[in-house]
Formats: sequence, structure tokens, C-alpha cells
Amino acid sequence: MGRMLGSVDSAMCQKTIGFNYTSALVTQKFYVAPSARRVVAIQGVTRVAGSGGACTVSIYKAPSGTAVGSGTLLHSGTFDLVGTADTNQVLSLVPNLDSLTLNAGDSLGFVLTGTATSAVGYFGVTLEPV
Repeated sequence: MGRMLGSVDSAMCQKTIGFNYTSALVTQKFYVAPSARRVVAIQGVTRVAGSGGACTVSIYKAPSGTAVGSGTLLHSGTFDLVGTADTNQVLSLVPNLDSLTLNAGDSLGFVLTGTATSAVGYFGVTLEPV
């Protein structure tokens, strides 16, 4: 059955995929696209700053069968896990729309650099259908 005029299909809406992180954080995938999607924003906030020295997270897209770190980096800069508590961080997206487009079955994941120690917080990736 098709969509009725005037009704909203949730598959056609912008969605944010959120991930709460803790100090047990390791590099991993956290989302698999059910259909084509485009990344339109990446943002987060450190709730408790890590205390073990420099620690950052980078967000990647990766096709099935590909390790996260071998995928495509989606932004410039990094998300700082030892940043100031309760301060929002917005990452600048790469300018290439092909790089920001996930095909069905592609994953989103993150690569951790450093040691998260006591880090706690949240990051989210906002997607819209293509």
C-alpha cells in the first residue's frame, strides 16, 4: 500500500542515530542503513571528560565486510572525549556528497584514538533519506 496524501511516512523523515558512550568504549559499528541515507550532521556532548590524556572519536561509514577504520571518514576534526563537560561539539562534514551517502547495508561506526578512561557522553549522527 502506498502513502496516502497528507500522511507522513517515517522512512521519509530526518532521523538522528544516537550513541551514548562510556569509558569502556572501543572502535565499533553502531548503525546499519536499511535504505539509502545521507549524513547531514554530526554532533555530541561530553558529560564527564576522560582523564587519561588525549582521546578522540572519528565517525566513518563502511560497507558490509569492511572494518570501520578502513571506511570513509565523514568529517574534518574529531570529537574530543576529554573536552569540557556539558559543552556541545559539532563536527564539520566533508564536502563530498558521495562520501556522506550511505547505501542500504552500509554501516556507521567510530574509531577511538587514545584511552577513554572516565569519559561519558553522547554523540549523534543525523540522517535523511536520499
